[in-house]
Amino acid sequence: MKKLMLIACVIAGGMMSCSKQESAMPEGAVGYVINKSENIELTKKSMQALSDGDSATYRATYSEDAIFYDNADTITLDQNVAMFANMKAKGITMKLDKIGEITETIYNKPGYFDADHFVYAYAWFTMTRGDKSVKVIIHSVDGIKDGKQVVEWLRYDTKKVSEIMQ
Repeated sequence: MKKLMLIACVIAGGMMSCSKQESAMPEGAVGYVINKSENIELTKKSMQALSDGDSATYRATYSEDAIFYDNADTITLDQNVAMFANMKAKGITMKLDKIGEITETIYNKPGYFDADHFVYAYAWFTMTRGDKSVKVIIHSVDGIKDGKQVVEWLRYDTKKVSEIMQ
């Protein structure tokens, strides 16, 4: 009988430890962070399309009314996609070297552009024009709603980009 009670306690303890309560947010939390998700894959897809010069795939990762805060500039999706033609005309290629830290924060309530999912990433790119190359680190924050990026904040060294664009 003691063995039966011990087995029942072990089974009950195991069931309680696997309950969904374990993943509940602490009281007062405004969100939580994950490091694997469809939204992270969406951001990676966008970065790879940028690297590949694939403007159609790149565009498909954003909503048509997406807004970009590109350092100090505010631009539309059309203006952002125009960079593909501009870079191609100047013979510039862009290679995604690596994506460093990338996480998604999921908030309890929608924020900017009604998004409640935000992917934060650091990516290293090499931009090349002829025999000249520059390495650029881009920090991006992508607000995602309904599987599309609706807002993006970008921070990078504009001096390096200007050097290769001239």
